[in-house]
Amino acid sequence: MNPVGSKPVGIEDIGAYLGLACVEVDDLFRARGMDTSRMANLMMRRKTVALPCEDVISYAANAARPLLDRLDERARESIELLVVGTESGIDLSKATATWLHELLGLPRTCRLFEVKQACYAGVAALQLATAQIATATREDARALVIGCDVPRLMRGETSEPSQGAGAVAVLVGPEPTLATAELGAAGYGSFDVTDFRRPTPSDHLWDADLSLMSYVECLRTAYGDYVRRRPDTDFFSSFDHLVFHTPFPGAVRGAHRSLLRSLGRIPPQRVTEDFGRRVEDSVRYPAEVGNIYAGTTLLALLSLFDHVRADPAGTGRIGIFSYGSGCSSEFCSYLLTSPGRTGASGVADALAARTRLDVAAYDEITDVCDALSPGVADYEGDLSLARKLVPTVSPGHPLTMLERVDGHERHYVQLAGGQP
Repeated sequence: MNPVGSKPVGIEDIGAYLGLACVEVDDLFRARGMDTSRMANLMMRRKTVALPCEDVISYAANAARPLLDRLDERARESIELLVVGTESGIDLSKATATWLHELLGLPRTCRLFEVKQACYAGVAALQLATAQIATATREDARALVIGCDVPRLMRGETSEPSQGAGAVAVLVGPEPTLATAELGAAGYGSFDVTDFRRPTPSDHLWDADLSLMSYVECLRTAYGDYVRRRPDTDFFSSFDHLVFHTPFPGAVRGAHRSLLRSLGRIPPQRVTEDFGRRVEDSVRYPAEVGNIYAGTTLLALLSLFDHVRADPAGTGRIGIFSYGSGCSSEFCSYLLTSPGRTGASGVADALAARTRLDVAAYDEITDVCDALSPGVADYEGDLSLARKLVPTVSPGHPLTMLERVDGHERHYVQLAGGQP
C-alpha cells in the first residue's frame, strides 16, 4: 500500500545505545522494601543506569553513529531530515537535534526539529519522517530518526524499577531492507488526560492506574480507527507480529489481553498463545533496559527485528501501537522485509556486556546524576567510570560522553577505553 508515491519508503537500518551499566530489578525491589510479588506482573529483569557523564545528547549520538558509519559519503549526504523524539530535552527553545547535527557531522541542507508527546514522540517522529521521504524530490532522500530519553529517576516510587535510559536510531529511506511503511495505514486515539506530567525538571506527577487505563483505552480507539480506515483488517490474520509501547512488559501483556477480550469471547489459552507467538519477541530488550519513554516502542521494534525467526513463506505485517501520556496514540503497520536477522544489531551482546551495579553503587551514581538536570548552568562530568566500562560494551569504538557544562554550554568528548 503506497498511495502517496510509487517508491517504497521504510526502515533501512536501526540501532541502539542502551548504556554501560545496569541494576537487577529484583535487587532494587528488595532494597526499597517493595512487594516482590509484583515482579511477576512487571516482567522486568534489569534496567539501564545512566552515568554522570551521560545525557540525552550523548545517548542519541551513540545510538546513531554506527548507522552513519555504515553509509558511504553519498548516502550520508542524502540525509535531509534529523528529527528527535524525547521528553528529556535540555533547552526550552533549542532542539536536541541541533547538538546532534553537529556531533554527527550531518549536511547543512538538513531539516532539524524535536518532537514532544511523552512516549509517543519516537513513533510520531518515525511517521513524520516516512511522510517527508515519501514525497521528497530527491529520489535517494533519507531521514535519521532518534527516540531517546534519560529521565530523572523517581526513587522510592512504584515506577522506579521500570525506569531505564536509552536511545534508538532509525534510518528511513527508499531502500527499506528491514521494514516497509504502509503509507496511510494508521489509526489514532487522543484525548486530554492528566496521567503523567513533568511541569518542572524535578517534578514527576504520575497516576499509575489512570495511565494504564488510558493506555488500554487508546489501544482500543487507535486500533478501531485503523480498522475504520482499512475495513478488511482482521486482528488475528492481518498481523504476523505485534509491537506495543512497553513501559514494562507486563503492561503490554495486560493491554494485549484487554484488546482481545474487547474483540469477542477469546479463550484464555488462545490469548496466552497469541502473546507468545506475536508479541513476546518484542518485549525481550525492554525487559533488560526498562522504559526509555520516547524510544521504547522503537526498542520493542528493534527487539522484534533481532528475534523474529526466518519465515520461508516470506514477509509479514507488523502492527505497531505507540502511546504517549497526556495523551496521544497511534496504531500503524509496516511490512517486514528482512526476517531471520537474529541478533544482527549487536544489541544483545551490548546488553550482556553492561556492568551490573549493586543498589549502593546505583544510588551513589543517581545522587551525582541528580545535579545534571535541564537548565543546569555549570557541571563537571565524571568520566572515570565510563573510561573503565566503554571497552566492555563498545570495544574499539569510541563513545560520546558529556565532559562538562560551562555557562549552559555543553561540551562533549569521544571516549575510548583505556584513555587516561
